[in-house]
Amino acid sequence: MDADPETSTEIEALIHETYRRMSTPGADPGELFAHEDISIAGSGQGELMYGPEVVGSVSRAIASWGFTWTPDQIRVWREGDVAWAQILGHVVARRDGIEEIVPYWTTGVFARDAEAWRWRYWGGAEPQAEPRV
Repeated sequence: MDADPETSTEIEALIHETYRRMSTPGADPGELFAHEDISIAGSGQGELMYGPEVVGSVSRAIASWGFTWTPDQIRVWREGDVAWAQILGHVVARRDGIEEIVPYWTTGVFARDAEAWRWRYWGGAEPQAEPRV
C-alpha cells in the first residue's frame, strides 16, 4: 500500500539528504547507513556490502568522486514500521573531464526506530536500453 503523506515526506527527505551527501565530497553519507544490519547491492557485479563500517567507508569514497546523484521520481510504500521506495534517477559521472549522465534506479528499504526512518537496504541498478534478461 502507498505510504501515508507523512511517511512519504520523511522518507523522501532522507533520500534527498542521502543523495546530497553522495554528491558532496567531504560529506559523510555513512552516517545515514549506520544501522548494524545495513546491506547494499550496487549496480556492478560484486558490489555487495554489509554492515555500517564497510558501507560507511564505501559511501564516503563515492562522495569523494564528486558525481551528482539526483532522485527524479520517488514512490514510497509502507506496512507497519517498514517502508520501501522506488527511486528513479540519474547520476552525472565525471571522469577525465568528460560528463556522462547515467540512469540509476534504487530500491530502498527503511525501518522506523524510536526517532526516525533509517536505511536498511539499498539496491542499485543501471537500467539498460536493451536488457539481456
